[in-house]
Amino acid sequence: MASTFSNLGLNLQATGENSGTWGELTNVNLQEIDNAISGVVTITLTGNTTLAFTSNATSTTFTDEAGRNKTIILSGSLSATTVTVSVPNIEKDYVIINNSGGTAIISSGGSTTVTVKTGSKNYVIVNPATTSVIAAVGPAGSDAEIQFNNSGAFGSITNTTAGFILTSNGTTSTPSFQVNNGITAGKSIALTLVFG
Repeated sequence: MASTFSNLGLNLQATGENSGTWGELTNVNLQEIDNAISGVVTITLTGNTTLAFTSNATSTTFTDEAGRNKTIILSGSLSATTVTVSVPNIEKDYVIINNSGGTAIISSGGSTTVTVKTGSKNYVIVNPATTSVIAAVGPAGSDAEIQFNNSGAFGSITNTTAGFILTSNGTTSTPSFQVNNGITAGKSIALTLVFG
């Protein structure tokens, strides 16, 4: 009976197989598990990039493959370019840290992707059943917006005018930017009466 391979490409050896190399293959498997759990790799982006990933067919020597690592640090000097970083289409999660100077679109080959702007980071999950990459934690809104907790999810509001402050009239109103009028005369008198 021949070996089979796991989701992470680990060599699942059959009983009695690989006499003389069983231990080396097992050590490679353990190193690959270690990378998937806690490995960190830095990739210098110059354009679209596919992260290396293969199954361990018969190799008794460990090779650090970027697509198996837990944390992917993207570096480079892309100058506002947008590139695609293709990850393996396997059940896997990644921490993506983008320091490349450009925008990275994380893809596993399908139409559902995650965009990570330069200077940002995201935690993504690959779903091979739908060939999609999903942001497990991601920002809300877009440029020049402030994020807030909206019932356990990210919400955002736009800051479009200088001199505005973030306010809310209580529990029935979503926070919004309002003109900063300071303390009015009426409020000043009321505060004086209450606090002396």
